[in-house]
Amino acid sequence: MKNEKQRNEEVSWKVDKLKCTGKLKKNEARKNIMSQESKEPETTNQKLKFRTQMFKYLLTAIITILVIRPLQAQDPVFSQPFLSPIYLNPAATGAGDYDLRFSAIYRRQWWSIPSQISYSAISVDKFMPSLHGGFGLLGTHSTEGYLKKTGIYGSYAYTICSGTLSAAENGDVPRWFASGGLQFGFVQRRIDYSKLVFADQLDVDGVIPGSVSSADRAVNSGKWYPDFSAGLFFNYNFNDNNRLLLGGSAHHINRPDESLTNTADSFRSQLPVRWTGNAMYTYTNPEQTWSYSIAGIVYTQASHNSFQVGTEVTQNQYDISLGVWYRGGINFRNYDAFTVTLSINLAGRGDGYKVRAGVGHDAPTGQNRYSYTTGSTELGVVWDQSTYDQESGNACKPRINSKSACPIP
Repeated sequence: MKNEKQRNEEVSWKVDKLKCTGKLKKNEARKNIMSQESKEPETTNQKLKFRTQMFKYLLTAIITILVIRPLQAQDPVFSQPFLSPIYLNPAATGAGDYDLRFSAIYRRQWWSIPSQISYSAISVDKFMPSLHGGFGLLGTHSTEGYLKKTGIYGSYAYTICSGTLSAAENGDVPRWFASGGLQFGFVQRRIDYSKLVFADQLDVDGVIPGSVSSADRAVNSGKWYPDFSAGLFFNYNFNDNNRLLLGGSAHHINRPDESLTNTADSFRSQLPVRWTGNAMYTYTNPEQTWSYSIAGIVYTQASHNSFQVGTEVTQNQYDISLGVWYRGGINFRNYDAFTVTLSINLAGRGDGYKVRAGVGHDAPTGQNRYSYTTGSTELGVVWDQSTYDQESGNACKPRINSKSACPIP
């Protein structure tokens, strides 16, 4: 800022200059210049305000791009995958605690990022003994700033079983079962232009209220495409206290084109196949009061590779589970996070229905450290309901649930 002496000297110099040119008389010149000088602070403040707002918009855009860039061409994954089993693997269709199951899960990614990043999945599936399998419906939705994606899928899984465990092994359930599932649906990917701000919507005060940009939109502001997936599950019961669950799935087998700007095949943006493999071992003590599970999941999609491994302890009397997990890149360097999960039975259990809820929180330790993102949070619920007699001799009802050592007979 100029001091008073400098300001007076500058005004006098400008007055003398105007007098020499004969444009203004002395008093008029001084009055005019002083008026201009008085407006300088206001103009300076407006410019400063405008630059500050522009900096905020630019910073938000940069952070969003840097955060989302590693997720490009990569599906979102949940820290509690067994709260949304059909999303993990279509072979899990119909494999609930009872024959009818409803599940929902929501994930809020990186709370401190200005542009909202969230993922959700909701499903309903039913096991039908006459068809030796189950049917299901799955809906997914994701928001990554201005980019939104919604999917609707139908799935079917067929199950085969072996003979039941012997009486000495405490069993009246299948020694093993295998399920194969198919999933087909349609996905809409679109741009939410209400989340975007263009240059012609700005002035010195920031965003112009109610303004609509005249900028050209993408060739496809939104598009639908088909999506096809398949998977397998294999469960082996060593006895009534020990079991092993193995699974594998392939999503986007048809490699759908997600591009919103292509006008020719040469500009296609094909979604890579997502390969998923999982394994889980569960031990239940002889008194059936505690269960211990160790699980691991590997995800591979194009050049993106990650895995999740952890353990969960369940107190069966109160049906409360506590888990600790690690998720990150195969190289242990990129986007690592530790997750704590807690799930509890809210209602039912042995009364022909069961309602279970779970919550999990991720604490990133890699590039997206916790101080930058404040982590991610998940909420999920699973409701199982019996609609027919579970003891009617149907020994081939699959059950994929980390809280139990065997399928329901």
